[in-house]
Amino acid sequence: MEIYKPIVLQSISLLCLLVFLLFSKLKRSTSLKAISLLLILLCVLAIFINRDYGANIDLPLYMDFYKYNVVFADIFISKTAWKGDFLFFALMPLSHLMGFSKEDYITFQLVLSIGLTFLAYFYFFKDTRAMMFLALFFMLNSSSFYLIQGNVIRQGLSSSLLLLSLCVLPGIRTNLFKIMAFFSHKGSVFSFLTGFLNFKTNIRAVILIIGVLAGYFSIFVHLLKLFPLPQFVITKLEFYSTFERASSNSIIKLGLLVLFNILFLFLRNRKGNYEKAYTLFFSFSLAALLLFRFDGMFSRLILYTDIFVPILTVGVIQRFSSKKNRAIATVICVVLSLAYSVYVFNHESILFNIGKYFSV
Repeated sequence: MEIYKPIVLQSISLLCLLVFLLFSKLKRSTSLKAISLLLILLCVLAIFINRDYGANIDLPLYMDFYKYNVVFADIFISKTAWKGDFLFFALMPLSHLMGFSKEDYITFQLVLSIGLTFLAYFYFFKDTRAMMFLALFFMLNSSSFYLIQGNVIRQGLSSSLLLLSLCVLPGIRTNLFKIMAFFSHKGSVFSFLTGFLNFKTNIRAVILIIGVLAGYFSIFVHLLKLFPLPQFVITKLEFYSTFERASSNSIIKLGLLVLFNILFLFLRNRKGNYEKAYTLFFSFSLAALLLFRFDGMFSRLILYTDIFVPILTVGVIQRFSSKKNRAIATVICVVLSLAYSVYVFNHESILFNIGKYFSV
């Protein structure tokens, strides 16, 4: 593997780690932390908007859709209406209203979704601002972040809204964010399962085992086929069950998903919003496990589980009561994240999602 190392990407993630170490010592510096977060956000935005938007798959497609959604009525009647992602496509006529070009629209979309993600982190870690930068360090070392914000931007917007749902009181406002996420990308529909999967730890462990077996051995697929499904649904099932775009590394993804589920199931932080994050992670994990043989769906659902991993990892670290154990857990997680980032920042997908602008 040729090491080209996008130095800018690695430097920003290391900057988050440095800021975390700094603010771990400076307890009373709220304004300075906010300014630091803003500067890191601007650095991240510079990566995503200073590149060729036509270099990957999804962005050129949305720039093409841009000409069909000029006024707000178009999102319900144009060639994109069948997707049902009305909130996402409503940003197109809004961009037309502001006189944006198709490239400006993409920039607007990226600034919005990435900005909302950082805003969610800011509110989620309102009581532990220093840990916010550690979570950002983990997030910026993840390949999923660059995929959902650099390519599959419908899912990027949906993910940012799901993260914001963690920061409000349970009830109407949480569901409102989930509804907004659903109308940005339909894959977020599994976020509504959280109310039905609120079981004790041992029951959840059994459910996960059943999910792994049902998905891996295609039991869930066969059960679906027992129902009188419309022909177009049957066709889709047959297509996705033989879909091989990501099959080369699906077993690795499955193994990591099971590993994270075991970790968070037994070591998760059950305080405050961490439990809300875990229930969303668990819901998307179960859906991904059951749909393992539908590789196209499985790969997308894995991205939804990934957005909660940085936050839940910080929750596990904070769960340790003694400073010594927290320090050991932090060092272990940082080392593992750094090792993973070497793989991420040297993978061809970074060039695909971000572009060659930052390669060295």
